[in-house]
Amino acid sequence: MRAPTLLARLRRDRAGVAVVEFSLLFPILLAISAGIFEFSSFIRQSRQLTDTANSIAELLAAGSDSTVDSNELHYAFDSAMLTFPKVLSDSAGKGIAWGSDITISLSGIGFSPTVPGCTSGCTYVANVAWTGAAQQRACGSHPVAAGNTGSPSPTTLPASLFTPVASPQGGNNPPLFIVVADVTYTWTPSVFPGLLSPVVLRRSSYISPRYVNSVKYTPASNDDGFGKACLGYA
Repeated sequence: MRAPTLLARLRRDRAGVAVVEFSLLFPILLAISAGIFEFSSFIRQSRQLTDTANSIAELLAAGSDSTVDSNELHYAFDSAMLTFPKVLSDSAGKGIAWGSDITISLSGIGFSPTVPGCTSGCTYVANVAWTGAAQQRACGSHPVAAGNTGSPSPTTLPASLFTPVASPQGGNNPPLFIVVADVTYTWTPSVFPGLLSPVVLRRSSYISPRYVNSVKYTPASNDDGFGKACLGYA
């Protein structure tokens, strides 16, 4: 066999091997790329959901007014469209309102001594002062202390929030009043919906009012029941 013919045959064989190798590797590379995309999407939406909970609670706690009404709760609720825009495209794909694609609960929570009149060595109970939107933290309920790193739940609060506040005059005051935003959203894979299961993401934010000691709910003139004050809360 002449040398030019042998070289041409070798080139053809190498090209054929490359085609076979590529056809075997391409599905694997495609799957890895899709997996990286899904993981990145999950991490991004998880972080955005955390930012959303923080932003909503901050909107209600940052004002200098000691009251909130249904208009302010609506404004805080609607801000989720800006901090978590994924909910708009996701709800449009499902053919539902965006507010039905994400669960947002708003509440104000105060603390009182477990034993009335306690002045030292006190333990405290959490009281839902007002609730709004999904109203997961219902009036009359008393969220209990749970681990600070535990999964958020409508029935619990981080144990650190029950810590008394040291008074400059000595002794301890009840823990600070907090505004709570609980946000729940179901992440759904977009590339491998048949292989990966949806994941329910829960995020909660707990923020003390910045300029006032507590925030009470006061019905507005056009109150639509989006929020309500809890009877019996002092």
